[in-house]
Amino acid sequence: TFSVGGMQTRVNTLGDGKNWEDKDKLKVSIFTDSDPGSTTVLSFNGETWSRSGSFRWLNKYEQHTILAVYPSDTDFGKNNLQYDLQTDQSSEGNLKNADLITGYWYDIPLSYYVDIPMKHRMSLVTIVYHVGTADYPNMDMSEPQVYSKHNSVDFSRDQARGQFVMRTPTANPAWVKACKHDDDKFSAIVIPGSYIKDEVFLRFKIGDNIFNAKMKMPTDFEEGKRYTYKLDVGKDIVKLTRISV
Repeated sequence: TFSVGGMQTRVNTLGDGKNWEDKDKLKVSIFTDSDPGSTTVLSFNGETWSRSGSFRWLNKYEQHTILAVYPSDTDFGKNNLQYDLQTDQSSEGNLKNADLITGYWYDIPLSYYVDIPMKHRMSLVTIVYHVGTADYPNMDMSEPQVYSKHNSVDFSRDQARGQFVMRTPTANPAWVKACKHDDDKFSAIVIPGSYIKDEVFLRFKIGDNIFNAKMKMPTDFEEGKRYTYKLDVGKDIVKLTRISV
């Protein structure tokens, strides 16, 4: 069982992120210190999982490691994983594909079900926006982008703590093309990082005009958390207010 937040039926990135979705695929490796084991892709059909190759205990006595990663095209080794942020998240499919989720299990073979908790590793930003109708009649926002402090990050296997641990990101920053949805929202996934007061965080267009929105206060984005902001845009004001985490 590969569970995200205790449920196994749907993972909808734009919802609560707790459930798997039809056609989701995980790349899963199983190995021991003496056996390289195997890597397979597990596919979800809305109810059950199927597998593309071998997935089994390798012997009776050794400690086994199971690593599971979503999306399934993520490259990883036995002890590390490098994640490169997808910067074009302008469609819901691209946004979903940027939602890195990992699972780690280390124990001796069991005769009963193995439950592998899956963890969201990125930060999700959702903006609820309002464009002043008096200032911009019949006009909507276009080309929204969210600033990510980094475009790549490494993870390493921490056997003592029983998890994949994110190293402190050092890669270059990047602007992420966000996904517009629900008429008045846009969302993007960024690599966790620290933002300073008055740092430009959003940029977007209304007609031919380009706008920026800045952070109102120092903010640390953490793994697996969703940050929701309200954005009000008028002729003489761009106001960004955090609603929830």
